[in-house]
Amino acid sequence: MPILGAHVEARHGLWNAFPNAAAIGAEAIQVHPTPPGFWGSPKPSDEDVEKFKAAYAEAGRPPFYFHAVYLINLASDDPKVNPRSESTLTGYLHAADKLGINGVIFHVGSHRGDGFESSLPKVTARIKGALARSDPQQTRLLIENNAGAGGCVGARFEEIQAILAAVDDRRVGACFDTCHAFASGYDLRTPDQARDTLDEWARVIGLARLEAVHCNDSMTGLGSMRDRHQNVGLGEIGEAGFRALLHDPRLEETPFILEVPGFEGTGPDAANMDILRRLAA
Repeated sequence: MPILGAHVEARHGLWNAFPNAAAIGAEAIQVHPTPPGFWGSPKPSDEDVEKFKAAYAEAGRPPFYFHAVYLINLASDDPKVNPRSESTLTGYLHAADKLGINGVIFHVGSHRGDGFESSLPKVTARIKGALARSDPQQTRLLIENNAGAGGCVGARFEEIQAILAAVDDRRVGACFDTCHAFASGYDLRTPDQARDTLDEWARVIGLARLEAVHCNDSMTGLGSMRDRHQNVGLGEIGEAGFRALLHDPRLEETPFILEVPGFEGTGPDAANMDILRRLAA
């Protein structure tokens, strides 16, 4: 059975993620350690690190991920955006490694119409720069697939593979978002379609590079290129595809992390965790 988890709040200290996760029954955890719509990376003090590590050990060291800020754009030529993107990602990796967590998940950004091929050398150089400047020993850097709007890099599996091949570093992997994949044209609505999409990921990227699944239904249709998450089973994907992914033996040790709106509109909740458990049972 895969590890079922959720994105949770961690205000007033990252260690608060553990009781928040436990309250909804999440066994894997993702947090925004800094506000996602603003520049900046986490800078935990020595006291913060000690307190977090104690809480982490007490919780049994569940899979734990940072999601980096949405402003990062490694494909940009903007003289203000590109150095801040690399330095922000560097800060995230440094903090994550200091805390001893599993990984940092991030969106590559947009080439803004210049095309993927022209953006690949820039993206590669900036990922290598962030890795070199932070030198993580444990933490993995995970590229998340995109929904495809606005020239976003990584909507197609081939683009993620091209980045991984160009960077050529064991510290870099990938995160598969079901809503984003569906929005960019990968069907997941039936068991066969879900398996076919996972087969395609395995063929193009390889399952060894898959570290986590963002388990989100979609408010919009196949190929819409719109990033609109819905509670699992209540969107355009529906329960059958999620059940197939949750039962696929290739994903049995992979964290499935909810990033859904929840039934109260406040994010992943116990009711959505119950849906995941029912589909995985």
